[in-house]
Amino acid sequence: MAGNPAVGGARVLVGFLVTFQNDPGGSFWAVHSGRTQMGRAAADGGPDIALPDASASSRHASIHADPATGQAFIEDDGSRNGTFLNEQRLTQGDRRQIRDNDRLRLGSTTFVVKLLVS
Repeated sequence: MAGNPAVGGARVLVGFLVTFQNDPGGSFWAVHSGRTQMGRAAADGGPDIALPDASASSRHASIHADPATGQAFIEDDGSRNGTFLNEQRLTQGDRRQIRDNDRLRLGSTTFVVKLLVS
């Protein structure tokens, strides 16, 4: 499985990213402890969260989550079209804390962040 293991090797579910853009019923992806990389879907498997969005970079951004502290952070991985947290653009390498119900935009896809820890 992709992503970094938590202490003891077990990955812990910390939240979800939800979007209603291309599916009125909603699409969601799990976010686990450690690093979860997001980007454009690729034939070789690609990132942990593979987006069907041509405007997303192949390695767009990463979420770093630590259930022990209850914190999660978003970091832009050098994307071409930018990563936006609540419509504020992150610069490459900029890491910002994300909270429950924040809006996260990668390429043309906007997500609602749902955290189980915060």
